[in-house]
Order: sequence, then structure tokens, then C-alpha cells
Amino acid sequence: MNGCAARVLFIPRPDADRIFGGDVVQMTKTAQAMRALGATVDIGPPEAALTDSYDVVHLWTSLHVPHMLMPQLDALAPLRGRVPLAFSPIWAPHHLVRWMDAARRWLFARHPDGAALDLTSAANDLRAIASRALDFTLDGQTLSAFAPHPFTAACRRVLERIDLILPNSWMELSAIFTFLGDYARYAVVPNAVDARDFEDADIAELPPELREGPYIVMSARFDPRKQQDFAMLALKRIDAPIVFVGEPSDTEMFARVQALAVGRSAPVFHYPFMPHARLKHVYAGARVHVLPSLFESPGLSSLEAALLERAIVVGNLAFEAEYFREGAYYCDPCDAFSIERAVRAAWENFATDAPRRAELAHRIRTDYTWEQAAQATLRTYTRVAISATPTSAKSTPAHCDG
Repeated sequence: MNGCAARVLFIPRPDADRIFGGDVVQMTKTAQAMRALGATVDIGPPEAALTDSYDVVHLWTSLHVPHMLMPQLDALAPLRGRVPLAFSPIWAPHHLVRWMDAARRWLFARHPDGAALDLTSAANDLRAIASRALDFTLDGQTLSAFAPHPFTAACRRVLERIDLILPNSWMELSAIFTFLGDYARYAVVPNAVDARDFEDADIAELPPELREGPYIVMSARFDPRKQQDFAMLALKRIDAPIVFVGEPSDTEMFARVQALAVGRSAPVFHYPFMPHARLKHVYAGARVHVLPSLFESPGLSSLEAALLERAIVVGNLAFEAEYFREGAYYCDPCDAFSIERAVRAAWENFATDAPRRAELAHRIRTDYTWEQAAQATLRTYTRVAISATPTSAKSTPAHCDG
């Protein structure tokens, strides 16, 4: 079968229409690029696969929410053995997300006055968190920074029912093998960005309050994985404006950020979700984009900011290094002092770092495009999913590089 003639059903996360995220961007952009190459790509619920004829069914619900995936797989059970099931896991070891959520709750409960809380007043507690030395109790369970996540077994059960996984990096694939096991054929399809969405960025189009000078920006939905509250605490002593862009879906975290901003020498601004047509201007006016997430693969907003040659600060716990290499500043997302050091270095070295930022932006434009992602996905469907039955795929694992 010709991969460009494929008929494919993309199945989104069940709540994708309510909660926007990078998985939705990756799914919709990949679908658009595959259609441009001649493939037929529908986006719909699992039940659509039972009423139409598809060559591949491709799930986009993150492996981090196996409780959402299992009902989707149950609905697709009649197709097993007849239509290959592909899966973009968008996964990283996530035990630290749960532990760090408990750690932050403990920290802010011990220091309820956000205006007075900073790296000096909470130094001992912050060092204890950074060392992963503490256990916390959340919902009646004792959490260690190194204990397996309770969803691990459910993640394995999901992978047992999949024919082909398409992680976003070799590092992600390695983590899946290490923490979960080898259950399916695989190919790596990197994430991407559409450079056309960020053309003509102009600081003259910024809101008036942002036109006075450079600032630090963090573009992400408020979420425990992104931990805007911890980032705000880490940056509190840096004398530069901070801009948060993203829906305050975690209202408790948003309230913490507001409290931490009180009395700060430089202002803190928040804007809800912005389309790329507006967000590109905010990137252009920034000096540093920070995304100290507990995991990313690699973080679309970091790719976008790097495309506009902004300095980027990213976490070191997941797969960012495979994308950004020496073009980013790295921090330990569990260490507020590490976040502060990385952002200070990125801010202060902005002028001298211009050549390596330009090199990273060029590599993103060249290597991380949606057309390339679509081509790799279609090649994988043809070479792996279409050319082998699910049974043979399970019994004879193959190395596929897309």
C-alpha cells in the first residue's frame, strides 16, 4: 500500500475539546500535513473506526492518562487483528509529577504568606525538596520521589494492546523501554513547529504594558506538570518583568502565583490562551522563555520561542536535550535555586549567546517541520503497521527509524 494513499483515523484525547494542550497541536498539525501529502485523515471518536474502513487507527491520548485510554481501546477491541493500532504516547516517567505536586503543597502550606515567601525565607525547605530527601502523604498515600507511579501497571496494559508506538524522541523510547517494557513495534516521529505561524513577529504589536523592555515569559497552561507557582518562586529575586501566558486551569496554582507576585520589584503579567498570531509578538519581546516542567517531549512553547531566537530555559528530567542540545539552558525542575541560576545565566548571556540561538533556530526550521513529521508517520504506517499483521509485529520486534 502507498503510504500517501492511507486512510487514517486520529482519535484525540476525550477532553481535547475542553482542555487545549500540545498533544492537540501535534495531532491537528500532523493531520493537516498528512492530508497535504494525499492521505485521508479523519479525526473522531473510537466508534468512528467501527462504521468506516481505515488502514490505521491512531490514538493521541497521552499514556499519562491510561484511565482515558482503556475505554478507547475497549471500544476498538472488535478491530484487533484486522486494523493496526498506532499510538503517540507523549510520555515520560511521571512519578515525580505526583511527588512534586505534594512537595509544593507542603511548601506553600508551611509558608502561607506568598508575599513573604522567597528563596531565602524557605531555603532549608527548598533544599530538602531539591535533594528528594522527603516523603509526603497525599490522599492517604506516602509518596517517595523514587517510588513507581501507581499508573505504571495500567500503562503496561495499554501498551499490550497497541501495535505501533511513535514516541517524539529516542530518549522517550528509551524511557518507555526502561520503565514500562518493550511491547510493540516502534518508530520515532519528532514533534515540530510551523515557522509560518511565527513570521512577522513585531514588538510594536505587544500590549502597551510590555513594550517598555525585555521580560521573562512562560507560555503554558497552568498545570502541576508545568508548575508555574514553583517557577514564580524561583524567579522572585530576579529584577525583570515576568509574563505568564496560559489558561489558569489550575486555580489553586494560579492563586499562588498571584500571591507570590505581591510586592515584587518588577511587575508580573498574566494573559490567558493566545493564538500564535498574538503569541509570536509576546515571544519576540521576551529575552528568556522558561519552561521548568517536570517532563516535556520537548515542550512546543520552547520550540516556538527558540524559533524566534529567544533564550530558553528547560528542564533536565525528560527529553528536551535531544531537541535543544547546547542551544538551551537546563535546570532541575525540582530545585528552585537551579531554575534561578539557569534563568539568570540565560538573561545575562543573551548578547553573547546570539550565534548559538541562531543555530538552534535554523535547525528547528530545517529538522522539525510538520511535513517531515507527516512523512515519517506515513512511512512508518507503510513499513511497519500496514506490512505486518499485529500478531507478527508482536512476535518479531523491528527497529524502525521512520
